Amino acid sequence: MAKRKFRYNPQTLSFEPIKVPVLKKFTNLTIQFGLSLIVAAIVFFSYTYFFDTPKEKILKRDNTEALVKFELLARQVEESNKLLSEIQSRDNKIYRAIFDADTISTSLRTGGIGGATHYEEFDNFSYSELLIDIATKLDQITWKTYIQSKSFDEVIGLAKNKEKMIVSIPAIQPISVKDFGRISGYFGNRTDPFTKQKRFHHGVDFTGTTGSPIYATGNGTVISAKHSFFGYGNFVLVDHGFGYKTRYAHLNSVAVKPGDTITRGQIIGTLGNSGRSTGPHLHYEVIHRNRVIDPLNYFNDMTTEEYERMVSNVAPMD
Repeated sequence: MAKRKFRYNPQTLSFEPIKVPVLKKFTNLTIQFGLSLIVAAIVFFSYTYFFDTPKEKILKRDNTEALVKFELLARQVEESNKLLSEIQSRDNKIYRAIFDADTISTSLRTGGIGGATHYEEFDNFSYSELLIDIATKLDQITWKTYIQSKSFDEVIGLAKNKEKMIVSIPAIQPISVKDFGRISGYFGNRTDPFTKQKRFHHGVDFTGTTGSPIYATGNGTVISAKHSFFGYGNFVLVDHGFGYKTRYAHLNSVAVKPGDTITRGQIIGTLGNSGRSTGPHLHYEVIHRNRVIDPLNYFNDMTTEEYERMVSNVAPMD
């Protein structure tokens, strides 16, 4: 039963009950209820600020576990990246070197990954920097793996053609030891015999007797056999495959024609004095991937007897 309030009436010299209007009662109750809600809210938010709710505890635990897993994944990705880098290094320095293939540049192996908006879907996530770092490295690994796979395909192809490669790469002198007198011009800078100016010499010059046989230094296909009006005179250009070509210039005569398939030790012409020449000699060039290189690096150490035995076993052109 609700307590009743009284007020003293000096007129009647007695206590009379105070009558509270219904509206005021409702207003008082509303204010009390509102204050109760405010106090309750303050207590609730104060509690949740200093203490985690059971649901928050579960979410924080799950969040911590996810972070640990992401960090573990980041380490695994980094280890995979290092392992792939080691494979790339061996590929360039060993596998491709064995078959004299060009190395693959770092820029191609790395590729173009990322961009300002490539990983923007991670911006609103917790630990977004970690997620973006992992995603970037995974993209890099994917690209590196693709390039490495292509490289291994090429190396496997070279390995299957190893025997063909061995007999195709220029590996002997183009003129027999008994037929040439000396090397009159080496690869590199020298004084031009005509202009007396310093000029780069693209091959090696062998002096000898006019008509001495000139031999192909590796298996291949003749791609040019003609007279040049710009210095080479009568010359033969052979494509050996695997990026190699050889040029034989200042010939007296040419024994092959474009399209002919030739073998190492086969006669392709004779030594002469045609073109821009000061005397009978052979100008010999080795070209690898469109770059001239020193032919002396490709001369096999053979005795005169071994050389003569080799060229005598080569079938002549029809």
